[in-house]
Amino acid sequence: MNHVFELPNGKEVEVKEFLYKHVREFFFDKPLSAKAEFLDSFIVTENLNVLEKFITLLKLRERCIKQSINLKLNKKDKEVSIGYILKSFDEIIDIREVKTVDNITLVLDYPSEFIVTTDSLFRVIQSIQIDNDKINTAEVTHDELLTITNSLPASVLTAITDFIQDKKDSLSYSILSNQDSLSLNFLNVSPFVFLDSLFNCIDPYTYREYIFVLSKRMKDITFLVNSTFIDILDYMELYKRENEDQNEKLQK
Repeated sequence: MNHVFELPNGKEVEVKEFLYKHVREFFFDKPLSAKAEFLDSFIVTENLNVLEKFITLLKLRERCIKQSINLKLNKKDKEVSIGYILKSFDEIIDIREVKTVDNITLVLDYPSEFIVTTDSLFRVIQSIQIDNDKINTAEVTHDELLTITNSLPASVLTAITDFIQDKKDSLSYSILSNQDSLSLNFLNVSPFVFLDSLFNCIDPYTYREYIFVLSKRMKDITFLVNSTFIDILDYMELYKRENEDQNEKLQK
């Protein structure tokens, strides 16, 4: 079953459901790029920028895993609701600009990918047009993009730098309160590092324990692993209550 979320800018985004079995992808020591590719695969709607993807995945986490997360803030564990975190993103500002410098036309915007190996300066370039040749940066390889950006004149680099400076307040967000503030910069990997911590929500031992306990009652393991994590937590709570009721009856 797919879900549809509405973003603060009014855009509707369709995502695949994140199931209990998908949690296993975060048990292993994988590169962030592999994890980002995995989470990206849940977003059905195309052509989203990283800010739109970030909000979408926050909503997916809230819908399918748990509506809160434990964060270590100022050396203390605190439970924070995903809804509260989302309040920091109540508005998405359209920062897209088209700049023409020395017959080179640039479309500048939020980056389109969480993990990019090029210099952060070039992450905001969506497309480059030189004369009649237009290059979509999302469609070229890392080496090709490096060759292109290395050949850009200094005037173009200055225009990109000015854009980033002008839009710095929209490219960086502070979430939570001032005392516990976490800074996320959408020109680096910090937003995805945060998402990684949100989806890495259970250790392998507990994952197997939940299946073992619930399989005594529900038998169908396939059904369990194809449930959402939030459903598994509900099943565990119901199982616990059922056992408590039975113990009370036995004591009477």
